Amino acid sequence: MYKIETLLKYDFFKKKIKENSLSHILDSLTGVITRPVIIEFVQTMIRQKVPFALAIVDLDNFKSINDNFGHDQGDLVLQKVSSDLISYLGDDGLLGRIGGDEFLMINFKYLTYDDLHEYYEGMCINETVFRKALQLDGGKAYISSTIGSAIFPKDADNYNDLFALIDKTLYRGKSKGRNCYIIYVEKLHKDLTVQKLSKHSLLFTMKNLANAFDTGEDLRVALVRVGQPLCAELHIRDCYYIRKNGDMLRFSDGICIGKADDIGNIVEDFSYHTDDYSELERLCPNTHEIIKKLQIETILVVKIAFKNEDFGFILCPGEYIRRLWQDEEKALAFFVGRMIAEFEERSAL
Repeated sequence: MYKIETLLKYDFFKKKIKENSLSHILDSLTGVITRPVIIEFVQTMIRQKVPFALAIVDLDNFKSINDNFGHDQGDLVLQKVSSDLISYLGDDGLLGRIGGDEFLMINFKYLTYDDLHEYYEGMCINETVFRKALQLDGGKAYISSTIGSAIFPKDADNYNDLFALIDKTLYRGKSKGRNCYIIYVEKLHKDLTVQKLSKHSLLFTMKNLANAFDTGEDLRVALVRVGQPLCAELHIRDCYYIRKNGDMLRFSDGICIGKADDIGNIVEDFSYHTDDYSELERLCPNTHEIIKKLQIETILVVKIAFKNEDFGFILCPGEYIRRLWQDEEKALAFFVGRMIAEFEERSAL
């Protein structure tokens, strides 16, 4: 929780504290700056032409924490994250809460891409702020965030444009699988829009996947055609179908790249995901050997069930560790797997 003496270091707050009660300035739950005040502070810094970096910090899958542990435990998570962020920022900037699980962070010290990259990385390593498990009543919750950031005045010279950039980079991070930070780079992000980055409805996406799959006259062609939109939706380079006999077929060309006949040893439920391959190496050495050769950093494996029997698996590789696979992404993998299973059964008749 911010203390008065910390805020009084800024001329803006010397006047603000005289005019307003502390309840107007500080969020009652987290003790960080309230939405209207932090936005006014940012706008004031822009008018005064003070350089700074601005970021939206969005907690990943926070709704699931509330659903699984209760809102009181969710409040504890918000308080812990706020406290850790305040400590990490120190005298370099200020933190405000702009939504239920969204924070606005302004820092005045790190104003180049390389410096910001190192700064945000520091928040995510060694369990400093994020990428760590918090013990709650009922179990542990993994805490991570997606961050979108840009720099004033390098990237934008007014509040509306600056906020639009950090909003866009935040959505870019979410589209990449969350649990990451995206710093605005004009040549990479200039033409992106939130509308382009936002996912289509699940129904629309499933319809496109079904149409693509149905145009395949054999399994190889069907895999190639459905793999393109599936990989685009999941933001991955390729995908793999592990048949009942263990053959691991690559979607991009339908070729069998090895025998993953032991993957079932580790997938006990509907799905399995990890970036720690120690257990995979012990229980599934054949699958682990293939993944090691492919240099895959994290995997999602979804079991295909068809007519009350297991019918293989869909394996989706992530391109960076700690990717958070969402339920809708698992659903899409299962949907494609189910179409493949039905195709295989019809072909066997």
